Amino acid sequence: MSNRQTARHATIAVLSVLLCGLGSVLARAEPVALLLWRHQTGNEEVQANLDAIARFNAAQDRWRIEVELLPQASYTQSITAAALAGRLPCILDLDQPVVPTFVWAGLLRPLRPHVPGKILAAVVPSARGTYKGRIYSIGQFDVALALFTRRSIIDAVGVRIPSLDSPWSLAEFEAVLVKIKAQGAFRYPLSLNTNPQNVADWWTYAFSPMLQSFGGDLIDQNNMWQAEGVLNGPAAIAWGQWFQSLFARGYVHRHEPDDQAFQQQRVALAYSGSWYTDDYARIYGEDLLVLPPPDLGHGTKIGAGSWQWAISRTCPHPDGAGQFIAFLMQAEEIAAISQATGLVPVTEASAALTRHYRPGGDWRLFYEMMVRYGQQRPPTPAFTFISSTFYKAARDIADGANVRDALDDAVDIIEMNIADNKGYGFPRP
Repeated sequence: MSNRQTARHATIAVLSVLLCGLGSVLARAEPVALLLWRHQTGNEEVQANLDAIARFNAAQDRWRIEVELLPQASYTQSITAAALAGRLPCILDLDQPVVPTFVWAGLLRPLRPHVPGKILAAVVPSARGTYKGRIYSIGQFDVALALFTRRSIIDAVGVRIPSLDSPWSLAEFEAVLVKIKAQGAFRYPLSLNTNPQNVADWWTYAFSPMLQSFGGDLIDQNNMWQAEGVLNGPAAIAWGQWFQSLFARGYVHRHEPDDQAFQQQRVALAYSGSWYTDDYARIYGEDLLVLPPPDLGHGTKIGAGSWQWAISRTCPHPDGAGQFIAFLMQAEEIAAISQATGLVPVTEASAALTRHYRPGGDWRLFYEMMVRYGQQRPPTPAFTFISSTFYKAARDIADGANVRDALDDAVDIIEMNIADNKGYGFPRP
């Protein structure tokens, strides 16, 4: 063998050793850390989320999710402060109604192409957070509003039990209230959870669907500028007059002292959320009835949209964040958090894997109502202002104010705010 061949073989040997060493280094490379923020909530939900993160971290070695839990009371302020300091995490959970506000502020990026379109399309509409038609967040779960009562009470007043396909009409619902009131067993037949601690979030979530069922709305959702004619038009005024009459006729306590009216048998019916079902079932067992809310003229409507996952605009690895969110949106992962918390899963495939929400399950009604009746709050950065303004108007109406004046004032205030903020990114109609 010539000296030249010997040198060539030696060089190849050295390069092979170097490449093998490089391969070993690459194989041992640490996964890229992605910071995730979520708000602190119930222990079951937090633990279910931490378990899902552990499964994701174990299932692949390219990304590692690192979690920080932040107090819910100051969560929005923490995000705002982090944005100003340029320190937002890659992944964060957000309450769906505020998603447009964070998009408008330039803090979030669209989920496409980082999350596959088939995943975004598989969920019910209320599980997607949007702004101007683009999807910026997606959630694993939702909740649903319903009427809760007892079979023994409905049998005693001799009315039909409504169904998903045939809810009570407005006339039927009022007849039920009249009959229960006349029996004298309940000073107030119905609880609307008007406890003063339940402020704008609850009043808008619970009562704007009633407004929509009358045919009104908080704002014209075709342009997101105009409240005139939808929040103070004939349908809205009819809603306000009916809503006021519930208190004036003694069907509902104007200022309930707590949220225990149904549990303590102070009322016959409660307009409340799926999150109370466990409590109610423990008390009433087989006597508990869960009913769809009434159709007040334009179809039954319920509030929709809960906490969802989003990717920050400043995330340096949005594909990794998208892979994690896609992992969470697998049917098995959605079912796991539903099983742990009782929250309503947002896909048919995941519902089928749960005990409560599968076809024939004891809580299947909530899933069906979410699909059929769910109404997202208007996807505009103006929503928080709209909500607080609607709350004041609805509270004043409940307290006996002139309905037309209260709604006219709300319209003027909302439209002024939108104009001052140049439509929050929506073009003027």
